[in-house]
Amino acid sequence: MVRKYQQVTTRHSAEMAALHQNAGVKTKRLCELFPQYSRRNIYRHASRPIAEDCPLDLRKKNSGRPPKLTEKDKRNILRAVQKLRVSCGYFTSGKIKVEANLSNKVSNRTIRRVLNNAGYKYLRSRKKGLLKASDLKNRLKFCRMIKKKKLGKTFWTEGISFYLDGKGYEFKTNPNDEARAPKACQWRRKSEGLEFGLTAKGKKEGAVNRNFMVGISYNKGVVLCEEYFGAINGKKMVRIVDEHFPQAFENSIDPKGKRFLTDNCPRQTCKVAMAAYDRVNAKVFRIPPRSPDLNPIENFFHLVTNKLKEDALQQNITHETKLQFSERVIRTMKDFPVEKINNLIGSMDKRIEMVIKAKGKRIRY
Repeated sequence: MVRKYQQVTTRHSAEMAALHQNAGVKTKRLCELFPQYSRRNIYRHASRPIAEDCPLDLRKKNSGRPPKLTEKDKRNILRAVQKLRVSCGYFTSGKIKVEANLSNKVSNRTIRRVLNNAGYKYLRSRKKGLLKASDLKNRLKFCRMIKKKKLGKTFWTEGISFYLDGKGYEFKTNPNDEARAPKACQWRRKSEGLEFGLTAKGKKEGAVNRNFMVGISYNKGVVLCEEYFGAINGKKMVRIVDEHFPQAFENSIDPKGKRFLTDNCPRQTCKVAMAAYDRVNAKVFRIPPRSPDLNPIENFFHLVTNKLKEDALQQNITHETKLQFSERVIRTMKDFPVEKINNLIGSMDKRIEMVIKAKGKRIRY
């Protein structure tokens, strides 16, 4: 049975303090004199200052054990975070401890406490880096220009033949197991990306990607889905333009206008690629650098990724070859609901307004 103790009265509180601090009575003896109160309450009241001008407070006399980490150790921990970002992208507190040469000195919990005090949390890794001041200026200038020219919803839905970008999907031999794996997390501050302009979560040594050049169009869905091998370059881009752009424009919402939206990827806007665009009479509409929130195809790629993981779980795909994975990605893209693509493209007006309101900063898209 749990014993219920009384609340300490003002008189008894003063008596405990006087006996303990003036008469030198031990707290153990006070517990015998005041059995109606809990030991915790007796300790607290016995240590309280007797008068307002009395600085005595026995609870503050004991400073506790000395810290295990020196200021230099704490600086080494924060330096280790920056080093590991370059080498592996995302990492645990245990890896930080090894990098800072503190394996035999402290526990992982101590490392996490230092990181938390410095403002770091173990959060989901960012896919994009922070924006520079010049990026904010360019994004704001672009959106104001769009608003000044009064390029409304009709321009985004009917004036752009298709929205273009490349995407690499990482191949895994066991998609079901990969779909169940936790998301990549990283020690970072809430407002912090990886680096300025960085568009990856770190090096992925040995990763195998199946790469696709994709175009989506309003009311038409996916009008271009061409796989290419290795990193995209000017030569591969020229081949895609010459062989697939004419048909992509023919299948798009605006076959005659031949205007497509793309980002400032140097492989897609290099000299040979621009010459290829001229050969097929294509008009390039470019958005500012590091602005995935102004290209609805980025949201399309995210939804396709979720659908691939969902299918791997529902169909229990435990083994898959590279060819089968490529076919599944292409099939998922081409079968993607046109209504959802229309919603993404139809939100461009709202995105422009949100960027202007945020003064160039990234928006939730």
